[in-house]
Amino acid sequence: MWMWKTSVITASDRIFPGLSHYNRKKEFYDIGNQIQSSLPLQMALYFNVWVYPLWFFVILVNLDAKYYYLTEVYKFTTVAVFIVISMLEGVRLYLGYLGNLAEKIPELASFWLISTLIHFPLEMFLLFDNKTRPHFSETIGNGVLALLLVTEIVTSTVALKRSADHHAKMFYIAQLYEIDDSRQ
Repeated sequence: MWMWKTSVITASDRIFPGLSHYNRKKEFYDIGNQIQSSLPLQMALYFNVWVYPLWFFVILVNLDAKYYYLTEVYKFTTVAVFIVISMLEGVRLYLGYLGNLAEKIPELASFWLISTLIHFPLEMFLLFDNKTRPHFSETIGNGVLALLLVTEIVTSTVALKRSADHHAKMFYIAQLYEIDDSRQ
């Protein structure tokens, strides 16, 4: 393997003179210094941080107002969904910020999984289930949060793919030029 790689590099240096003086480590660090954060995702996360306290207050007031009119099953279900969304929202937003701004794939993937598999179905339940007797303000709050959530899911999918491709490219270049990148 090593012999083959050396012969390819030597052959390319003979075919394309001047490449032997090319600083391969500079190329690696130039690629590594490219910013891969997603601006649309960051904007959606920023707006979600400001909308969430308003959503929490509106849902809490409406839940208190309609609680006695719900059946026992819907009382339990609605309160459970409200508690799960409320508890996961802070963690989800933290993982989204950290994964996007620090370009950390595990955190961004965790954000995407929580958003897609847990938060989205629960938010759709609150938005579209008419047996929970939603008030108009509650429908608007859930609609805005659902719109932000869909935007975050789509943009985080794109950001996750771009970040993974970028890290893979850095890895392959480091392997090709035998660069030990201990700074990450």
